[in-house]
Amino acid sequence: METLKVKTFLEELLTIVGFVNFEISTQESPQDKLIQFSIKTDSEINYSGLLIGRDGENLQALEYLLNIFSKKCSNDYPWRIILDINNYRAIQEEKLREFAKKAARHVSLSQKEIELPPMRARDRRIIHLEIALRSDVSTESIGERKERHIIIKPQEREATEI
Repeated sequence: METLKVKTFLEELLTIVGFVNFEISTQESPQDKLIQFSIKTDSEINYSGLLIGRDGENLQALEYLLNIFSKKCSNDYPWRIILDINNYRAIQEEKLREFAKKAARHVSLSQKEIELPPMRARDRRIIHLEIALRSDVSTESIGERKERHIIIKPQEREATEI
């Protein structure tokens, strides 16, 4: 996979739609067939909101386009592209981890399961991984497509001998 081709495509795409003063950095992981692109925009002219969109919808669409382009350029197994803009994804992941910790703490104290709102697969994965670090609660995904969501349940407590 030629990272330069995808980077050039991204630069041209952003320029065509009118974005200026941005910087794109790349990080490749050949063993995972993964390329991460990070866009930094000029802080004086904050385009990141337009690029990211509501709840990251534009970011997700742009990443989708890059993945399609990557498949067209690659003769072998296509590389997976991950895109971030001004560390939006990293900030969102940290917020999800904190949300998962609070929800798990609530379930552990109340011993009552709670249902989280529907979310994307990527977000559910972050929640599952964060809660998997605990032994007092567990998670389960239920539902289909856009209605798929997580239930956080208290773990069965083993009876202790007196």
